[in-house]
Amino acid sequence: MTHTPGPWLREGNAVFTQDAENNVTFSAEVMSDLPGDARLISAAPELLTCLEGCIGYLMSLPNVQRPDPDWFKPASAAIAKATGS
Repeated sequence: MTHTPGPWLREGNAVFTQDAENNVTFSAEVMSDLPGDARLISAAPELLTCLEGCIGYLMSLPNVQRPDPDWFKPASAAIAKATGS
């Protein structure tokens, strides 16, 4: 894994993670006046996990049941952008 594992939490514009003992393990202040930015950043680990799971499931289907291969391109690009691969 190339990022701090989630869940990431949000409090105002602060995004952070905690370990089992509630020690902060990562903290960042989102430099934006838009509250949606902090919400999106805090949801990023779960969104990545969900997208990877969706791609994995769809790729496991028989070819006749898979979506058009072009559907995978933006999803694969988003995963590569998030993971640096």
